[in-house]
This record gives sequence, structure tokens and C-alpha cells, in this order.
Amino acid sequence: MERYSITAITKSLCNAIKISPPAYARDGIDELDKFVEQNTLGKGVDRIVVFNPDAIGEWVANKYKNILSDIWDSELKVKMSSVIPPKTPVCFGSIYTGSTPEEHGIQHYEKKKIEIDSFFDALVRANKKTCIVTVENQSMDILFRGRAIDYYTLKNDKEVINKAIQIINSKEYDVICIYNQEYDDIMHRTHPKSLLSQRALKHYNQSHKMLLQAIKQSYQNQKTLFATITDHGVHREWYLLGNHGKNIDKDINIIHFYNII
Repeated sequence: MERYSITAITKSLCNAIKISPPAYARDGIDELDKFVEQNTLGKGVDRIVVFNPDAIGEWVANKYKNILSDIWDSELKVKMSSVIPPKTPVCFGSIYTGSTPEEHGIQHYEKKKIEIDSFFDALVRANKKTCIVTVENQSMDILFRGRAIDYYTLKNDKEVINKAIQIINSKEYDVICIYNQEYDDIMHRTHPKSLLSQRALKHYNQSHKMLLQAIKQSYQNQKTLFATITDHGVHREWYLLGNHGKNIDKDINIIHFYNII
């Protein structure tokens, strides 16, 4: 299975919903493009829902397949590589612009508005109603401000998921991006394999299941791409706590999951 850079995501999301990609989105994900083409008879999807659970490294996803069973039930799995350094704002900057860190301007842990053309700008130009649902003051709450989309900021992951389901049920939006952070938070305080970290992964899996059920109930007779897209992996430091940010396989190698409903 080929491994793609996370810079390839934006172009394929745009391809899926049949809009022109932003300026820096040069390369797409061939497997995802073919998956959408085959499952929509070339017509593309009507809606996209993206779930962004933070920090699920490929090795974590494989080790805890039993915990992440609903996510693993996805129809398409694609091996991906994060950007360097694999830090949350750097990664989401590349995921949603298609650009390198040098191009979008965030090259270390820094949360600031990205000025270059993005997935969200492309959606606005195509008149696709879009929203971001995220934990307050996190990267996805800050990086893509200033676009003509809606922003919902909540106190924690549970509130984010409840709001996202409410939004899905409203049938108001063409594209919804949903960010959760619990595993990243907990593994920094403990380590990637701790019982608390495993519980956070269980919550991610439950959230994925709830979102999928809401999509199936609310978007009947429409084609929806449901993408579960993480940003980077994790490792355990010599002083025992979890971390990420190094150019090592545990931090760079990730896997993404896709369904068409």
C-alpha cells in the first residue's frame, strides 16, 4: 500500500465534492479518488464530514484495533505520512491547505491564522456551506479563522461531538470538520499506552460511531464522504511521558479511514 503525505488530502477532498482545489493543493490521494469515483459513479459526494481525532499514530491504531474497532470497520484505509515537525498546528495547516509548512508559515508549535488559500476558501468560492466544530482555543479553532464559514467552539470533546451531531441532524451544512483532542492531552500527561490513554481512544471510537450513525440517519438518499483523519503519531520519551514532534516513524506514520454513506 502506497503511503501519501498529508499535503495530498485537500485536493482529494475537493475532488470528492467536485470543486476546484485551493492554490497549493497540487497532489491528491489516488486510492481515495478512485474510491469516491467508484462509489458515486463519477458524480462525487453531496456532503463531507471530517472527524479529526488528534494523535492516533499508525502503531497506536494497529496495537489497539480492538478499542478502535468501529474506526477500523471503515471501507477504505490509507497509509499517510505527517509533515515535519509532526506538531498539531503544523499538521492541520498542511492537511487543510495542501501546502508544506514552509508555504503555510507554521513550522513549529504555533497557533495563528493561516493566510494562504485553503480548503475552506475553496468551499466558500464554490458556495458550499461549511463549519468547523472544535475545542476552544485549539489549533482548529484558530488556524482557519476569517473565512466565510461558521465556527462552533466548545469546552471539551464530548460537547464537540454532541454539537456536531446536532449540526448533522440540522442538514444545514455541506461540509463539517470536527476536532477532538483527548488522546493527545492524556498521552502527554501519562504515556501512549496508559490505561487513561486507552480510555481516550475508546472515546474517539465511540464518537466515530455516533457520527456515522447520525450521518446515516440524517443524510439518506445523499452521498456523504465520512473521513477520519488524524494529524500525527506519538512516542514515549526517555522520561516516560508521551510526546510527538520528531522525525521518527512513530510520530510520522499514520493511517486514515474513509466511508461513503
